[in-house]
Amino acid sequence: MTDPTSPLQIMPTGSGFVISGEIDAHTAPDLSAAIANSSLDALRVDMAAVEFVDSSGLRVLVDAHQTMQARGGSLTLVNPSKIVRRLFDVAGVAGYLSVVDELENELPDAL
Repeated sequence: MTDPTSPLQIMPTGSGFVISGEIDAHTAPDLSAAIANSSLDALRVDMAAVEFVDSSGLRVLVDAHQTMQARGGSLTLVNPSKIVRRLFDVAGVAGYLSVVDELENELPDAL
């Protein structure tokens, strides 16, 4: 789990993460580290509560997608907020990243 005072919260689940807040130049390294440290082959990231993503956050997601594919896995971005969905469309990565509109029904794992 991340620092509760951080503008980005990363909560582990059995299939990946639930993230909330902002992914920007300050918080993108935390998300990158969380994804890199995951041992899951099929990583799901619930983004329903993400309010903002800047170019550094987008770069982390694209890099993670490429890294997961290179090692034979997958990264699925679940239920991105309207703001994040718009960013994916404008940046031209909506068809490149695996994005699904469904809710993650898992509770974060207790630490």
